[in-house]
Amino acid sequence: MASSGGGAKSAGGFRPPPGGGPVVIPGEHSVELDGRLVELGDKLILRPGVDRDPYDKMLHGRIATLERVYVDTNGKVYLGVTVDDDAAQEILRESGRYLFFFPPEVEVPPEAEVPA
Repeated sequence: MASSGGGAKSAGGFRPPPGGGPVVIPGEHSVELDGRLVELGDKLILRPGVDRDPYDKMLHGRIATLERVYVDTNGKVYLGVTVDDDAAQEILRESGRYLFFFPPEVEVPPEAEVPA
């Protein structure tokens, strides 16, 4: 994580509480996708749905990092990701700006296909 103002480290836009302590990241920390448990920081392949806009469709097949998992009151899962080969990935991560996809719009890559 990059340092933010004042020397405090942030985690996706969230800073340690005053007086120190761990950063509390909101949302779930893992989710089951394709029968596998996926945790924050894991890699996913983006497969946007056919009803998505052209900007989302341009991301088809790109590798992304899972940054957040949110579940709404109806149980719908939202996956917040940053795209790995995006020059602004670190800035987007530090400011808490993510692209959101639904579980059917991502694929968990086989372990051998995950780039280092």
